[in-house]
Amino acid sequence: MKNGLGRDHGTPARRWAFTLVELLVVIAIIGVLVALLLPAVQQAREAARRAQCRSNLRQFGVAIANYVDAYGVFPYAHGWDRDNDGGQVEGRESAWGWGASILPYIDQTPLFEKLNVGYVDLDVQLANPTTLALMQKPLSLFRCPSDSGPELNTGHRLPNGGSANADCTNSTTACIETATSNYVGSVHHGGLERNNWDGVIGRGHTASVSNDTARCTAIRDITDGLSNTFVFGERAWQIGNVQLRAAVVFGTNGDSENSDHQGLVYVTAGGQFPLNCLGADCDMGFSSPHSGGAHFLFADGSVAFISEDIDQDPSSAIDSTYERLIAIGDGQIIEDY
Repeated sequence: MKNGLGRDHGTPARRWAFTLVELLVVIAIIGVLVALLLPAVQQAREAARRAQCRSNLRQFGVAIANYVDAYGVFPYAHGWDRDNDGGQVEGRESAWGWGASILPYIDQTPLFEKLNVGYVDLDVQLANPTTLALMQKPLSLFRCPSDSGPELNTGHRLPNGGSANADCTNSTTACIETATSNYVGSVHHGGLERNNWDGVIGRGHTASVSNDTARCTAIRDITDGLSNTFVFGERAWQIGNVQLRAAVVFGTNGDSENSDHQGLVYVTAGGQFPLNCLGADCDMGFSSPHSGGAHFLFADGSVAFISEDIDQDPSSAIDSTYERLIAIGDGQIIEDY
């Protein structure tokens, strides 16, 4: 029946809807678009994380410049051990590292003062619940946001007394987890040397210097040029299925050299191990979660991304571009990299 306007009240209005086939087609199209966009989103996120990682190293560069202005030298890798266990077992001794030394220059003066860095032994502060809690708080400047490692370093623990084994792996009460770092000092063109190191961040002694005195690098020592010499680089917690254990912020368990579980490995890296390598002892080198290479801070304050394909030779001689960028005074010409 129609009303005066010609409308039929007895016939319901027709409703338009997707058929099942049409719905499936729409879902498939959305899936394809998401698949196309997801890599781009992930790449954008990684680009932002890489930019932050570069920024961290630039801030370290400013801090190091101010440190050198104050002391005339670069910070050393770590303080000489204090024989805390009474038995001269290097891996049972905690020592403040370069990360603790530069705290006042990265807006962390209150933390530096509360820890009494350099005035109270590190193992004493590790045994104190109040100061230990401070060292277990992550410091964002020391973390590359691309890295997947834990906030507390479970692979490089620090001893708080003499009951730990040399590698500090036997006890969670004698071996303490502290804040993880993704940045390590450049110590030697070869291994992790403590007596004849030739990188910027090292410590050692000569016949005329006692074993209890650190020998720090001055600007005048970097005869190869500040723009040609690494200061810090990255180390990843893990690449693929290989754990490299990153580094720690505050110090080391002793000053053992060329060990992947004790001493210098906690805060430094050497050039004997190819960049991003995943073989034996590669956890003593530089590495990063970034595809293709890692970021490095140079002594002039600049930051560059170094390709993992850089010319590198693991022999004892300084005969590759990678090694020349680590050694501070080899006198050789730096090739393109």
